[in-house]
Amino acid sequence: MDELFKTLTSNMHFNATELSGKTWNQNWKVPEGLISIIGLKNGKRPVFYYGLTKNYEEDYELKKGVSDNNNKFINARLYFKFNRADIIEKEKYVVANGFNGLLLCINIDKEKFINTFEKMLLDGYKNGDEHIIDVLERMKERNMFNSVEESARYIANRDYNWLIGRLKYKAGLFNYSGQGYWLLPLKTKMEITKGFEVNNKELIVDLENTELFKNYLIYVDIKNNVIRYNKNRLCKSGFSFVDEVRKQMHDDICPWCGGKLRLVKTKRGEFLGCSNYPGCLYRRFLKK
Repeated sequence: MDELFKTLTSNMHFNATELSGKTWNQNWKVPEGLISIIGLKNGKRPVFYYGLTKNYEEDYELKKGVSDNNNKFINARLYFKFNRADIIEKEKYVVANGFNGLLLCINIDKEKFINTFEKMLLDGYKNGDEHIIDVLERMKERNMFNSVEESARYIANRDYNWLIGRLKYKAGLFNYSGQGYWLLPLKTKMEITKGFEVNNKELIVDLENTELFKNYLIYVDIKNNVIRYNKNRLCKSGFSFVDEVRKQMHDDICPWCGGKLRLVKTKRGEFLGCSNYPGCLYRRFLKK
C-alpha cells in the first residue's frame, strides 16, 4: 500500500491512511486503508470516505483450446481472487462507520504478467506438454522467430496488451498505461458492482470482463504518476468519453510499446517489426 498511498497523497484531493486491527480495536476485521476524497470539482458532496482492501490472491492461467480450423491456441489470463468471508468482515467496519463503501484494490504489473506467463509456457514446453509445444513451434514458424523463447515472450506480450487495451477502452482511459492500481467499488446502489464473478468462497476480478472497469472509482497510473477518478461516480456532470482509439492509431507506431515500426526483410519474407526488438516482439505482416 505504501506506493499507492504515496501517489494519492501527492494530490491535494486525496488523503490516505493505513488502518489496522491494533489501531482500530474492533471485533471485526478492518480494511487495509482508508481513502478520503476531498473537494473534487462539481462533487456531489465535499468529502467521500472509502475503506480500501488489497488482500487478494493472483491466479495465472494458461487457457488451452482448439480453433474452428483445428489449430491449437493458448491464452494467458490473470484473475484476482478476494476471500468473501474476509470481505464481509471488512464491510461491517465500513457500514458501522458510515463510509461510502469498500474499494477493492488490484495492481496490474506488466513485467510480472509477462515474466510469469513466459516461464509457464517454457516450463510446459520443457516438460513435454504437447499442446504448448505445438503452439510455440507453430508461432515460431509463422512469425519468423529465432527460438521458442521468443514465441513464449510474444504470447505473453500479446495477451497482456489485448487484456489491458480492452479494459482501458471500457474505462475511457485509452491514453494511460493501464499499469498501476485500480480501485473498484464493491457495490453500487446496494448491489454487487456488475463485472465481479462470485462463487461460494471468492469474489473474482477477471480482466476479460471489462464491464467492471467501466465502474472503476480511481485509477492510479504508477508508470506516469497520475491519478484519474471516475467522473460518472464522483461528479454531477456526466463523463463524456470521446473515442481516442482512431486518433492514436498510426501505421508506423508500435501499439505495444510506442516505438517506431520498420520494414524487416528476411529470407522467409517481409514484415513490419518494432525498432525496440528484441525488447519488443511486435510484428505486423503486410497483406499481399
